[in-house]
Order: sequence, then C-alpha cells, then structure tokens
Amino acid sequence: MTNQTYPDLETAQKIWEEGFNRRCLNTVFKARDEYIFHTRGIADMASKIAAKTGYLKPEKAYVLGLLHDYGKKYDEKSEGIFHVQAGYEEMMQKGYTDVARICLTHSFPDKDFDDNDYSSYRPEWLSWAHQKLTDVVYDDYDRLIQFCDMHFEGLKIVGIEERIRGISSRYGLKMEQLKNLRANAIRLKSYFSDKCGGDIYSLLNIPVVE
Repeated sequence: MTNQTYPDLETAQKIWEEGFNRRCLNTVFKARDEYIFHTRGIADMASKIAAKTGYLKPEKAYVLGLLHDYGKKYDEKSEGIFHVQAGYEEMMQKGYTDVARICLTHSFPDKDFDDNDYSSYRPEWLSWAHQKLTDVVYDDYDRLIQFCDMHFEGLKIVGIEERIRGISSRYGLKMEQLKNLRANAIRLKSYFSDKCGGDIYSLLNIPVVE
C-alpha cells in the first residue's frame, strides 16, 4: 500500500505496461495500436492542457490520462468484467485513490447520469456506478480526462462531432442520447477554453473537421 494518491511517472508506466501486456495476451483484443494511441494520447493532451491552465499539475494529469482505462485490460463482452469497476477496484487496492477515481469518473461526465444513455452497460454495472458516484464532487482533473477522452477516435484526434458519430455508429445511440453527449462535450470545451485563455482546439493545434 502507498501513501501517494497517484504513482510517479516511472511507476505509472510499469502499471500501464502490466495492463497492456494482459490485454495483448487476450486474443479477443485486436486493436492494440488504438489502445496505445488512446491512452498515451490522452495522457499527452491532459498534460498539455494542465500546463496551460497554470494550476493543474502536468505530471498528475499525464498519469491520470495514462491509467484512466486500466480496467480495459479485461474484455467487457467476453469476460463480463466492467472496465470502470475493474480499474477502480484495482487502483484502490494499490492505494492510488486519485487514479481509482478517474477510472470511475471518466465514463460519466454527468454523475447523475440516465441509465438509458448507457444501454451497452449491464444494469448491475450502472447500479454500482451510481452508488460509487453518490458522494463524488467532480474536480478539474475529472473534467480534464473526460474532455480529453472525447477526442480520440481510432487512430485519430478528432473534434466533438466526429467523435459522436463514431460512438453512435458503434452503439446505435438514440437522438436524446446523442444530444446529451454533445451537450457535455461542448460544455467541457468551453470550460477548458476559458481556463486556458483561448480556444482549446487552437491552443492544442487540434485539426477539426466537423
């Protein structure tokens, strides 16, 4: 057990590698390049935004971004293991409470989410998430990883609309679900643009084709 709420960079990389190696051993997973691009890309983006805010810690942001999907070392469909819960519980066991929190909050930009917006998740998974989120008050690290997570589609960094189209095509979301997803994304984009003193896409040189 550790007294640190998140690991240093070297330890975080070792934890990431452990998760990645387990993922690669599972023949169900075929999108290894996407996993690398997604987790490391979010870590890089989060670190850059943190530096621009002047008050968030870039190293902490990087670590949280790198490990936010740690639970995806398991396959939800074939193994029946909820990646959010797996990541949360394993990071709690390690004593990394801030990472555990991000494993939970990154999937739920609205802590009072409607279960209908997560139709691909099992009811018992959503019930667990509701219970764990009850006393959570989101901070800017939660919002930061949620925002960054919205901009990675396959092997590309994309704008909000392209990301939503990708999610919609995979999960067949209804119009109201897409509306809620878009509203959360726009809200966070505006929030971090304000915190960084300019349009966040321009500051990060994100090529956006909506």
